[in-house]
Amino acid sequence: MMSIVKTNALILLMFLFPAVIKSQVKFIEVSTLQEMEAVQKKASDQMLMLFVDVYATWCGPCKMMDQQVYTDPAVGDFMNARFVSVRLDGECEYGMQYVAEQQLEGYPTMYIFSDKGDRVSKIVGFTPAEELITSLTSTSEGYQKVKKYRAMHIQGTLEAEAFADYIAVVREMGNLEEADKLAGEYMEKVMEPKLSDNDIRVVAFHMDLDDVWWSTFASDKDRLKRILGDDYLPAMEEIYNKTLIKAVEEDRIDLISKMANDLSPLVEIETGSWDLRSLPFIQYYYYSERTEELIKYVDQRFESDRKGDHRWLYGAASKITDMDQQTLTESLLKKEAEWFGACIELEEHFDYFFYQGMVLFFLKNREDAKRSFLKAESMANTPEQQELIAQVLGFVNNR
Repeated sequence: MMSIVKTNALILLMFLFPAVIKSQVKFIEVSTLQEMEAVQKKASDQMLMLFVDVYATWCGPCKMMDQQVYTDPAVGDFMNARFVSVRLDGECEYGMQYVAEQQLEGYPTMYIFSDKGDRVSKIVGFTPAEELITSLTSTSEGYQKVKKYRAMHIQGTLEAEAFADYIAVVREMGNLEEADKLAGEYMEKVMEPKLSDNDIRVVAFHMDLDDVWWSTFASDKDRLKRILGDDYLPAMEEIYNKTLIKAVEEDRIDLISKMANDLSPLVEIETGSWDLRSLPFIQYYYYSERTEELIKYVDQRFESDRKGDHRWLYGAASKITDMDQQTLTESLLKKEAEWFGACIELEEHFDYFFYQGMVLFFLKNREDAKRSFLKAESMANTPEQQELIAQVLGFVNNR
């Protein structure tokens, strides 16, 4: 009887085991250049794309990808049919060479290559199963478009609309340097003085407020939203960031004023963000290392047009705290503690006590920090607030 049970169990395992394997991503582990070249040849021979997962043994999100994503049957079925999938430890000898060549931004990073070995796209960070499938589908479809447009580009047969499509697909696939180069060519050879719809699709991601097209570009918000669709806010964010960087690098306070006056009205309703007319100045003074001017700006605003507005003061102070977490500038920390204290005097709120506690902790004033955190704990009304303060108090109590 026992032998029959064992035999039946063995038969059951024989049926189940292949199904389990099939439902997971079939990875090939590589650790040398020769092994990587061999899998690239395998992808080429099978006319499949190459998926390279670069991980680190200590990386938590990498482990989550292994446990939650690559074991997902839908991910396994999708990837096994379309990719040769490779895993590489980014900290082994060859891995360190590889990540330097690919300019790794963080772990995990997933690189996607064509069957010819051209890097097509990359995905950085933990990516849930459904999102990974969506991204890889877009990459696969996008690459087919890129091949078509690239051939037309080489032949010189790209019309304006197709050229704009080409740039958009390259950008969406994460190849930003190539997209910038193509956009530069487009703006030099194709752009119209009055900005056509295709022109807007291109310049939206490749301009700042100092460009000659800005006034024309920004003159009709409804037209921008119609043409850009879901890309409207990402484009505005890109313009904001490019302009801020230029203002800091070139010491251009005039560009900051332009951001506050011209760009903010285009996104205030859509984002609902804290005072987008003040944020550019705060970021400019901080990243330009003008600490005294930054403090003066916040103090003067709170004493004049924002007098008594504790929500505004909290927004300004918390933005500065967030930006300065790596540097922990002492003069700023002391001022932040003062600002959060002023907010609390006007209205007691979970956020005010929480940030006050965080700043006091950075200043190594542990007892006062703990009192602020305990006060925040007493005001925590949501599960998210309760979980956050519990984690922080656990950390503080262990120090």
